[in-house]
Amino acid sequence: MQRIDMKKSYKAKAKYYVEEQIERMLSALNDESLTLIVMVYLAIDIGLRRSELTGLTWDDINFETSQISINKQRHYVVGYGIIKDKTKTEAGIRVVTVSKTVMNLLKIYRNYQIQQKLKLGTAWHNEPYVFMLDDGKAISPNLPYKWFIKFLKKHNLPKITFHQLRHTNASLLISSGEDIVTVSCRLGHADKNITLNTYSHLIKSKEVQVANKMDEFYAKLNVS
Repeated sequence: MQRIDMKKSYKAKAKYYVEEQIERMLSALNDESLTLIVMVYLAIDIGLRRSELTGLTWDDINFETSQISINKQRHYVVGYGIIKDKTKTEAGIRVVTVSKTVMNLLKIYRNYQIQQKLKLGTAWHNEPYVFMLDDGKAISPNLPYKWFIKFLKKHNLPKITFHQLRHTNASLLISSGEDIVTVSCRLGHADKNITLNTYSHLIKSKEVQVANKMDEFYAKLNVS
């Protein structure tokens, strides 16, 4: 065993969309249902896992503070069906502030659901979840994944998974200069080292920017 040359495990870089690809994707979303539009915007905005997204209830959203409480998840288990459970880790229980743009979308979506409820009357399935079908039934936790693959193919967009919208959120925050601790907390990682390891290539790419900031610092000094 001592003579065995242990190879280091290789971890693939997190795949994500860049700004131009995000713009193309969001433009293509205009042809989709309001449910799917809000779902994608929210995934990009705060980097929710698919199970956390489909587990959100309206009680989790504070429209006054623009904050969302992430405290549960819904996922499909073969042989058991849809399971409601706690978040993936204790750190996954968190409160995240949402952008004004997405909070306004959530308000529009909430009003739409209220109108649907009035329209359908007793035919409305009065479930508490945010993301529902037009009859008030909660969407399946697998719907975002399956729909997203078809959506990207339909609009000839680069292939990523729905989960990689979470990576897209992290890349936007890191590229904008947000500190790794804040990014880690918003994503609900149990340890900031998870964030560091997952997005190490993005962090390293900011090395040049750090050097440029030092040049700006020296330029301000009155040193002869």
